[in-house]
Amino acid sequence: MILNTNQEADTASNGAGEGSEQTSVETVSVIKSDYDKLHETVGSLKRELKDLRKASQETPQQTNQSDSALLQKVERMALKGAGIPHQDDVALAQKTAKKWGVDLDEVLEDEDFLIKLEKQRTMRSNLDATSNIHGDKTGGTSAKETAAYWFAKGTPPTPQDVPDRKTRSSIIRAMMDKGGKGKTFYND
Repeated sequence: MILNTNQEADTASNGAGEGSEQTSVETVSVIKSDYDKLHETVGSLKRELKDLRKASQETPQQTNQSDSALLQKVERMALKGAGIPHQDDVALAQKTAKKWGVDLDEVLEDEDFLIKLEKQRTMRSNLDATSNIHGDKTGGTSAKETAAYWFAKGTPPTPQDVPDRKTRSSIIRAMMDKGGKGKTFYND
């Protein structure tokens, strides 16, 4: 069986506004089995085109994710190489890089950033050194609240020295009980 197909070619009118159109008709004879194969091929080509378009739309997102993961890894390595392991220091470096609009590598070499980093490290180490110290005001016993301190000093505590009345009275009582008997003077 032979099928005939007609193709019409329309040409647009020229820019002068003349409406001349030319039409040509071509007749092609094709065997039905070849015609069916062509339609199957066209269908599969359309599916492949659709799949390729879908893949091309997904590729930029996947590429952006892989690029950002790679960038984060490089930044971690740069920070590790610069000796910046603490989270606060890492956050400072990233914040500074974003604020200045430069790469993290450039920030790590900048003198201003290094000064800020040193100031932050000093403040953190000072805070660590002074935290969890038990002194007079924290409720723990201090050296002034022991009888041995006042024996060594040789005078009883005043209310300004030891504000707690019970502690002060127990120190004074211990000093009176000892009565100066334990003191040795070498002033012969």
